[in-house]
Amino acid sequence: MARRKHKKSRFGCLECKRRRIKCDERRPTCSQCTISERTCGFAELHALFFLPASPRKQTPSISVSPAEEASSTSFTSGEAPDEPPVDMLHAELLCHLFTETLPSVCDNSSYQMIWSSPEILQYCFKVPYLANELLALAATHISVIRPAQREFYRDHATQLQIHALRAFYSAADPGITPRFLFSSILGLHTLCVTLLFRDTDFSVFLDSFVHYLRLHRGVRTVLGGSWRALRETTALGPVLGAAESQLQTDGSLGPACSRLLTLVQKAKLGPSVTATYQHAIEGLQLAMTAAASPGAWADCTPAVLAWPASVPLEYIDLLARRSPDALAVLAHYGIVLHAHRHRWFLGDGGRYLIESIRESLGPDWAEWMIFPGQALETTDTLGPPEGAVIVPDEGYNGLGA
Repeated sequence: MARRKHKKSRFGCLECKRRRIKCDERRPTCSQCTISERTCGFAELHALFFLPASPRKQTPSISVSPAEEASSTSFTSGEAPDEPPVDMLHAELLCHLFTETLPSVCDNSSYQMIWSSPEILQYCFKVPYLANELLALAATHISVIRPAQREFYRDHATQLQIHALRAFYSAADPGITPRFLFSSILGLHTLCVTLLFRDTDFSVFLDSFVHYLRLHRGVRTVLGGSWRALRETTALGPVLGAAESQLQTDGSLGPACSRLLTLVQKAKLGPSVTATYQHAIEGLQLAMTAAASPGAWADCTPAVLAWPASVPLEYIDLLARRSPDALAVLAHYGIVLHAHRHRWFLGDGGRYLIESIRESLGPDWAEWMIFPGQALETTDTLGPPEGAVIVPDEGYNGLGA
C-alpha cells in the first residue's frame, strides 16, 4: 500500500518538530505548545542564525511566462524553499537596532566609535550569538516604547536571547571583542527585563535579580583578564578608556557609602562577611562617582553596569538568602538606577528597589535606609535634571557622592 502523503509544516515551531507533531504555526506561541505549556520557538528564527546557508536558487528573470512563474520557487509559500524566507520582523529589528536602540544606550561619540567601526560591524553580522542578542535588545526596546505590542516583541526578544546564550556557550571562540560586546549587551538587556518586567511579588523579583547578577558575573568570567588586551589591541580601546576614566576614584568613600560601611562594621558580622560587604560598597562608590560625573547623563552604562559586573559572589549568596544587610546594600545601588530613571531600560526600577527594600526591612532598619530614601525625596522629578545632578542639600547630590 502506498504511503499517504503528509504535508509537512515547514515553518512550524522547533518544539513541534522535535515531538513530530503538526504545528499550526500560530504566533507568537502555537496551539500545541500553549496546551502543553512548552517553550515555543519557530524554525526560521533558528535557521536564520544557526543553519549554514544553502546555495540560493537562481532568481527567474523579469520576463517570465505564467507557467514558469507558477513552477518557480515562491518565498511566501509553505511548500518550499530549501532556505527560510526573508523575515521582515528581523529586518525591522535590525533597522531599529542601529537607528534607535544603540544610540539610546550610549552617547553619540561612543556610538560612532563602536558601531560605525567596520571591525565591530563584521562581528555583528558574522557571530551568531552577538547578532541574536543585539536583535533581542532591539525587540525589548520596541516592547517598552510600544505598549500595545509589548507581548509580541517580548516573546521574540526572549526567543532570540535563548538562542544567543546557547550559541555563546557552545560556539568556537571568535575573539575577545565579540565576547565583550555580548557580555555588555546581555548585562544591560537582562537588567532591563528584570527591572521593567518584574513580578509584583518582591520575593520573586529578588530571585530574578539574583539570577541576573549570577548571569552577568558568569558571562564576564568567561572574558578572564582580557581588559588590557581589549584596551590596547581592539577598536574598543577609546571607548573603554573613556569608561575607565569615568570609573576612576581616589579610593575615598562618599557620605552614603561611608555611612553604610560604618553600619556594617558596627553590626559585627565577622571578618569574612564584613570584607564581602566592604568590597561591594567600594564597588558602589565607583558606580555613584561615575553616575555623578560630567557626561553621565549622556552615557550611563559604565555607572549602571560597573557594580553588577564586579560585586563579589559571596555578596550574591547573601542576597539570595535575604540577608537584611545585603538588602540595604542593594538599596544603595537603587540610588544609581534612580538617578538614570529617564533611560528606557531602567525606568522606575530604582524607585521600586528602594521602596520595596524599605518596606521589607521595616522601621528597625531605617538608619540603613536614610540615603536611599533621601535620593527619592530630593530627585523626585520626571526625566533628567538640568545640568549634572540636583543638589538639594549642602554636600549631597542625590548619589551619595
